[in-house]
Amino acid sequence: MPLPPPDLPTLVRRGQIYARRREPERALEAFSGAIDLVPDDPDLYYQRGNVYAITGQFDLAVEDFSLAIVRDPTHAAAFHNRATALADRGDLDAAIGDYTESIRLNPADPDPLNGRAAALSRKGDYAAALADYAAALALDPTSHRLLFNRGNCYSAQGSYTEAAADYTAALALHPRNPRAYVYRAVCHDRLGRPDDAVADLSAALRLDPQLPEAFLHRGRLSAAKGEHERAVGDYTQAARLAPADAAAYNLRAVSRAELGDPAGAIADLDRAVALDPDDGGPVFNRGLIRARQREWAAAAADFTAAVRLSPEDPLGLLQRGYAYLEMRNPTQAVEDFTAAIDLDPTAARAHYARAVAYRHLGEYALAAAGATRVLELAPRFGAARTLRAAARLATGDYAAAVADYTAALDLAPDDPAALNALAWVRATCPDAGVRDGPAAVTAATRACELTNHELPGFLDTLAAAFAEDGQFDRAVEWQAKAADMVQPPERGEYEERLAEYRAGRPHREAPPGDSPPGDVG
Repeated sequence: MPLPPPDLPTLVRRGQIYARRREPERALEAFSGAIDLVPDDPDLYYQRGNVYAITGQFDLAVEDFSLAIVRDPTHAAAFHNRATALADRGDLDAAIGDYTESIRLNPADPDPLNGRAAALSRKGDYAAALADYAAALALDPTSHRLLFNRGNCYSAQGSYTEAAADYTAALALHPRNPRAYVYRAVCHDRLGRPDDAVADLSAALRLDPQLPEAFLHRGRLSAAKGEHERAVGDYTQAARLAPADAAAYNLRAVSRAELGDPAGAIADLDRAVALDPDDGGPVFNRGLIRARQREWAAAAADFTAAVRLSPEDPLGLLQRGYAYLEMRNPTQAVEDFTAAIDLDPTAARAHYARAVAYRHLGEYALAAAGATRVLELAPRFGAARTLRAAARLATGDYAAAVADYTAALDLAPDDPAALNALAWVRATCPDAGVRDGPAAVTAATRACELTNHELPGFLDTLAAAFAEDGQFDRAVEWQAKAADMVQPPERGEYEERLAEYRAGRPHREAPPGDSPPGDVG
């Protein structure tokens, strides 16, 4: 004898049990059977809508909640849950309307206020969201969930002090919420409290060792402190827990590169690019590592991809320009640096890089003008002064070049390159009014001391300085040492100067136009 079909209470009870057991297919079957028996009961559609919602079938959930509301326009919970389903599928305006109706129907319930606040926050209307959270907390001041959500709202608008306070209050009420620790850690980090952030992330991981974002954030903090081995460990855990997340591989690559493991870094970046080919970050970082390895063509290719993926970011253009300079293509470098400047006209680094490229092209007036623009943007950019000095020197503006080298040394008195350059001009300038033997000896001696007398070009300058000062015995001594240190292709030039000093003649640079200007000694 066949069993009789289940009655309405049995079907409803089954649906509720299956829903609690997270067996949605069986729950949907039971509630659908109940609706077949009583198609005008709004609560049956409401309960089936809840099952659709928890399985991510938001369109079907909205449809069932709407059927419930048609049958009972005062069903506050149906308005609330339809609002949540609408928000989950991205229809925030409609969700706010439903939450508002739910609040009107049941003004003593803090939940629709909480929901409307979250939707308003997602739209960026933080003031209205905070007003709703305040109203909800007035109804339920001990709700850790409301405090946590308000903390999220404060954090989204950059109010990290207030956000941290709400997360702290939420944790006092519910201390086993790992995400509250993670989010408070982010606030601590933004507020310049990295040790507190690490402590919170470690607390979160004690509560839930399977939180990839906690490992990721803690890895970032370790890397910022230079603790790259520890960072790699955390990034590895994050990648294990979220293998499809490119961020862990990208960040681990950076730390691996800092630890001297370029092959491992490239492998991680290859993985990150494969996971998210539309993100310019990993391919840009791969270009940086290849540039560090002096693989200039490969680096330029990566920076080209980064420019394509992030056309509004000048850094890809800037780095590709550097690569072109290294590949002896200053014309292309100028184009990239100019494009970077067009994106950010106040970027002193880009103006400086273009000025360097102009100097490589022999466009000394443009190089000097570019260096001047750098100094307008960043008056303490010492390298721009030495660059302008070299450009002015190449055009025969010796006094201005000396003034620039002197100003650069005012900023960095122990810059050996600037000391060496100034000494060379003071010792070898064709303009007698610029030459100053004692000053040249002082600057060249200090430059050699700072470099432990290990650079032949600096010893060459020291010898020229002694020759200008009339100390030819010392000039011969140092020039002979310099000549012994250089390779045969360069030795001829050094030996020519050595012969000058032995003959009692100081060295003189040719004026511009007499011979191609080059780098100083």
